[in-house]
Amino acid sequence: MTSADFNQNPSKAKKVANDGPLVITEHGEARYVLVRYSDFRDHWRRPKSLYDALNHADSSFDDDFTPERVTFEGRDVAF
Repeated sequence: MTSADFNQNPSKAKKVANDGPLVITEHGEARYVLVRYSDFRDHWRRPKSLYDALNHADSSFDDDFTPERVTFEGRDVAF
C-alpha cells in the first residue's frame, strides 16, 4: 500500500493488516510495516533464541534434515 493510500484510508489498512503484515511504500520503496499489536508482541518484541525461532509453529524448519557428509577425498589438500 502506498503512503498516500494509507493516509486516505487508514481503516482499510487496518483491515488488511489483520491478515498479516502490511508494507507501506513511499516513492516505490518499502518504508513501514503495519502489524497487529498481538503479532508484534508475539513475534518481534521479545528476544528469541535460535532454537525458539526455528521451533516456531509457522517455521519451515525440517527436523528430518540430514546434511551431506563432506570429505576431502579426491581433493588436493596441502597441510
